[in-house]
Parts: sequence; structure tokens; C-alpha cells
Amino acid sequence: MCILLPLLAACSGDDGGGRPVEALLDTPVAAQGVPVPVPSVATLTDFDVWTQRLMADRISPVVAGPGDLSHAWTGADGQPLNVVVRTPRTAGKPTVTIAAIAETQDATPIFQAALLQAKRNGGGVVKVAPGTYHFRTGNTEQPGLANIILSRLSDVDIQAAGATFVFEAGLTGIFVQDSVRTRIQGARMYDGAVLSGTGRIRVVDGVKQLQLDTPVPAGMGVYWVQAMNEDAHTWPLNQVRGIITPSMPQPTRLDERTYTTPELRAFKDGQYVAVRFTYYSTRAIYIRDSYTGSSEDIVLDWVQINAAGGMGIGIKMRGRGVAIVNSSISALPGRPYSTNYDGIHLVATQGDVLIRGNSIAHTGDDLINLRSTIHKATPVGIDSVTLTNDARMVRVGDEVAFFNKAGEYLGRRIVSKAPPLGHSDTVTFDFQPGEPFTEAAYARVINMIGRRFAVADNTLYDAAGRGMLIQLPNGVVQNNVFRNLPRTAVRMLTSFDPWLEGAGAINVRVTANTIENGGTEFATSFGTGIITALGELVAGKMPTNNYNAWIRIDSNRFTTPRAPCIVVYNTKNLIQENNDCAGLRDRKANTMFA
Repeated sequence: MCILLPLLAACSGDDGGGRPVEALLDTPVAAQGVPVPVPSVATLTDFDVWTQRLMADRISPVVAGPGDLSHAWTGADGQPLNVVVRTPRTAGKPTVTIAAIAETQDATPIFQAALLQAKRNGGGVVKVAPGTYHFRTGNTEQPGLANIILSRLSDVDIQAAGATFVFEAGLTGIFVQDSVRTRIQGARMYDGAVLSGTGRIRVVDGVKQLQLDTPVPAGMGVYWVQAMNEDAHTWPLNQVRGIITPSMPQPTRLDERTYTTPELRAFKDGQYVAVRFTYYSTRAIYIRDSYTGSSEDIVLDWVQINAAGGMGIGIKMRGRGVAIVNSSISALPGRPYSTNYDGIHLVATQGDVLIRGNSIAHTGDDLINLRSTIHKATPVGIDSVTLTNDARMVRVGDEVAFFNKAGEYLGRRIVSKAPPLGHSDTVTFDFQPGEPFTEAAYARVINMIGRRFAVADNTLYDAAGRGMLIQLPNGVVQNNVFRNLPRTAVRMLTSFDPWLEGAGAINVRVTANTIENGGTEFATSFGTGIITALGELVAGKMPTNNYNAWIRIDSNRFTTPRAPCIVVYNTKNLIQENNDCAGLRDRKANTMFA
């Protein structure tokens, strides 16, 4: 077991035998087995004020009723936390039935009419008969957006057990916007296009070529080439890849299955590869509020996703309450990827996020990414600031926290005035008088930070990226199984540069997980492990400030680890105990990054 923090590392040869790190109140430089004197009265730092503000929102404002979803746990600081997600209230409301249709028929107008009727009814059940439904056109409510649009619904329960949705219009499958207590149950769904394939790297006359097993579909391209283990749906630790962004020239086409590009330079001759034919394309499900509305209590239950050109499930909502339970993401037979990028990707919510009892595999990037947005901030007066990076999501009344160029907390203000909504994500806001922000370089909007989350009882395996990115406060990662991941299983962080995301892992507990064949990150200038916590102020460099606080890593079991089990930087108040890191017990192995 190895734990590293800024400027110092110390390791115990056998986890559970060393004393846990506790009450590290005044320094980011500490590690397991290195006692730090603690004053009887500690002066609160600005970072302490920031963490206390986030930790204040530990209990859901909603009380669970019959049939609602909830999860409770003891936090890293020893205090209780919970999440609650409400389910639709459909009693006494009509049922709208969608009968089975011919596979030659376009399902889009049929579903659009049924959902419109449910909205007029004030909610109720939408019962979808078992069968296969082909969505060949886009919903006309908001043209060019999605096949199915759930907009401004309340108390609607879509029951689709035994139904398969095939999306064939090149659009996001299901788009949820400004809806309350809305649930999708039982549907299986996938994009009808071939979104990924396999091939091999060959050197021909000194030139590296990509030789595909099947041609690139019309209208698509070669955007991501990644080493893959042949005869196994897994990816090697070497993490060799070639990325061709839309701003770069597409690879030169030699014939219908053969391409060459300088981005293949890192591959060895004969390497088997997986290839993505899209670049951050459509999602299977996208929960995305308008700039004036808000969603609450959206539930995905027993949903299956088999192919998406972008994320499997994207979430950018202004309200609280989203649950993904009992669902699965996995690739279709013969395809390397289930989703070409992240499986579940959360950008914004007020909290109460529950991801429980799911099976997620074969994603092109991270299986789960729970993050929030950091805005660049430019003061333009004592009470006005210009914000970038999705600033149109910010509203009057929002509580905004400001940070200097070192990522240090300055204070909070309330938005008092916003300009008319436009098309730019760079917006100047006026604020109520309060704490000074003349040194502000960054801002976080507390109303869009998911301040309570639980990721529990999931199986996450055979993906090309990480298991989880955890960048939110007040959460638990509990009783999950991670298997065959080439990169970190759990990565807790915030990144000012380059990603502009994350509030920091604050009051986060990682407990009772099983991690098999865990990997790590190689393209960094500092060591990482299977479970890692860190902060990032400048890309590729390790800062000395604290960006995470109150992290408890306990009772996790690592089998056949391929990297150090636990590595921690930039964290205040760390507790690590009762972890079983099998196979990394000798001190030489444990101190490989010290």
C-alpha cells in the first residue's frame, strides 16, 4: 500500500497495520504513519471555509416517500449523509398505451403523440408494448434534437420492459428537459449505425497503416485508434492511442479498409486496435435542462444501452435528483465499444445523485464521470464579473464562489442581475455586495455542484478508460466491483487546468469495493495508483495546495493489482484503514513512486 501527498511519501508494507491518517488540519504534506502535531484550537483557513460550505449540504432536502429511492451512509467525517430521488406519482392518472408496430414503421411520431397525451393528462403511465421500435426521424417538437423528447413532463412513468429502441436518425436517442418525477423503465436502446470497429496496425514499406476489419460507414471517419487485447474484450495497460480530432486532417484513405496518418506513430507493427468512427457524437440519453427551466427526480431503471456515438447518459440539469439503477451499458456483439466515450457523464445538478446496482462495460473512456464546472472569472468592477464556460447556465439568485489564480478560495457572492439570454457562454453578471473578488480568476456556482451522491453496488469492467472520476462533495463509492481496467479505478480530483472541472473530493468515502487487475495512469509526471486523489492547477504539474478534504478510504480489497493500490495528493483530513492490497506487500514495490 502506498500513499503519497505533496513533497513526502510514506508507505506501510501491509495495509491495516499502520495507523490511519487523521486530523491533518494544517498541512497538505502528510502521509500514513507520519504523525502530525494538531493544535488544540486550529485556525480556519480559507480552504476550511470552502469545505465547510460544501459539507453543509449533506442531507437531502427531500424526505423519501413510499416507492422513492434513497441511500444513506456515514461520511468521511463520521457524520450521516443521504440522497433521495422521488418516483412518479401516477395514482389516479390515465394510462397511455403504445401498441407494437411493424419494424418498417417509423416509431417517432407514435411516441411523440403518446407523450403529448401524457402531458395533457397531467402525468400517468405510458405503457410500451414489447417489440422493436425503429426511430427513423427526429421529434418535431424541437427539430434536429432527438428521437424522443421528454419536455416539461410531470409524474410520467414510461414502462417499456421488453421493448427495444433502435435510433436511426443520427440524433440523440432520448432527450429529457425541464421535467419532474419522470421515469424510464425497462427499455433497451442503441444507435442503429456502426459506430466502432477493429483492425490492426501494419508497417508496409516503412509506413504504418491502419487495416480495418470492416469499412468505415458512410458519413463517419477515423477519430480514435486504441490498442486492444485480441480475443478478449479488454484493453492493455500500455494505453497506446492515436487521436484525430475534428480540427485535424482525417487519415489518408488508401483503400476502403486501409488508412495512414502520423497519429499511428506510437503503435507497434501487428498491434490489434479498436477504432471509433465518431468524435463525441450523440448520446443514448441526455438529461439537459433549458436555460430557464429545471428538472428534478429523473429515474432510469432497468435501462439497457448498447451503442452510442458519444456518452451513454449525459446529465446537465439545474435541479436535484437523478437516479440510474438496475441498468446496464455493454457493447453489441462484434463491436469493441458500448459508448464511444464516457458511460455516465454528469456535468451539473444540485445533488441527490444515485447510481446503484448497474453493470457498465466496454466504454471508450471513463465508465462514470461525476464532475462540475469551473468558470474562468474576470472582475470588471467591485460588484461585476465576467464568467466563461457554460455561463448561460448561471441565474439570478445563484451562489457563486470565487478563487484566485492559485485555486485558493476568496469568498462567495449572490448573482443580482444577469443580461438577457443570448448565444454566448461568456456572460457578465452583477452581484450583491459581499466578500471581495478583485483577485478572482476562477468561479464555481454552488447551485450547479452535485452536493450529494452515492455510487453503490455496481459492476464496472472491461472498459478502455477509468472506472470513476469523482469531483464532487458529500459522496460515497461503496461495495462496487471493478474489473480489468487499464487506468485508475477511482480518481478523486479537481482540475483547474486543463479541464476546468470539479469542486474537489470533499467528504468522500471509498469503502468496501473490490478491485481486480487494477491499473493506473502512465502519461503523468507524478505517480498515481488504482485509487488516486489529487488536484491539478497547471496541466501535468503537481501543486502544493489542498484541493480535497475529508477523504476516507477503508475496507477495500485489491486482487492482482498492477499498480500501487492507493496514492493521495493535495488532501486535508485523510483516513486510510483496513484495506487489503494483495500482491504489493514488499517495501520496494510500495515505494516505487516515493
